[in-house]
Amino acid sequence: MRTRLPIAIALLAILGVFTYWALDASQLYVLRGGRAGSLTYNLLFDSMMAAIPASALLGILLGTFKYSKEPDRITNGKVERHDEFMFLQHWSNALGIVILLITGFLLGTLFIPRTIQGTENIGFALNMHFIGILFFLFGASFYITKNYFTGDLKHMLPKRGDLKNMIGHYKAMVLRQKEPQEEKFLAAERVVFPLWIIGVCGITLTGLVKLAEHLWSFPDGLMGVMTFLHGVFAIYMGLMLVAHVFAGAILPASWPLIRSMITGNVTEDYVKHHHEKWYQEIKDNEKFEEEQELNVKEKTKQGHIPAS
Repeated sequence: MRTRLPIAIALLAILGVFTYWALDASQLYVLRGGRAGSLTYNLLFDSMMAAIPASALLGILLGTFKYSKEPDRITNGKVERHDEFMFLQHWSNALGIVILLITGFLLGTLFIPRTIQGTENIGFALNMHFIGILFFLFGASFYITKNYFTGDLKHMLPKRGDLKNMIGHYKAMVLRQKEPQEEKFLAAERVVFPLWIIGVCGITLTGLVKLAEHLWSFPDGLMGVMTFLHGVFAIYMGLMLVAHVFAGAILPASWPLIRSMITGNVTEDYVKHHHEKWYQEIKDNEKFEEEQELNVKEKTKQGHIPAS
């Protein structure tokens, strides 16, 4: 918790600085003195385009660090569920997605009309959309790279029987029956993971084409298709976010996981009753470590016995 607090303060401080940056850039100024209609503002998509690949590169660099991954263990009745790096990745990504969705819908997309008026307000929304991209690309690239190199990414991929277990999990919650045995990541998490990948890839690829339009000229037909698909994926991601928040904030069984996204830990009792396979894995690791320690002590003891 002590480590996560500075990370949270740093994220909020960066958000505050970036918000001021976006607001200041959206202020109108006279492009050509004495000429009517020359008022304009600084669009970050044009002036600071290099910051976008830089944010993704920063996430990739952090993700390639050699993280010391120790086996999960029980300490003072608690188990670490989300480490500091996951805390940084999750909340930077969450900030990016929320900013992008809010500004995107304010600017209007598909059947959603623009709800803001005024040149400076529109400029501020566009510049905040740029800020959202920075947070989003950093968090996404950090998550993918880190979990690829640590091998954790494979634990998020769906397995045979996950859909059945997911249905059984929620059915047991409603009927107050015994839930299926779960691993560290729930079957439901693995089932929806590809859905997140589809949304992230779709909105990123279409967004990159729209970004490239600030550097090069593309046919109007292509940009019309990209804008339409970008709006489709934006609504898709919005629905995914609503479902994610509902599953995490509304269902009582998920509340400990929400707390662990802040504190990093869940209780041993929670793991024992809701993640039985993970709990057994932790106990097996502890038993193995105890046996290793006993073997070392036994060998040390034997090494000090005088030869007869």
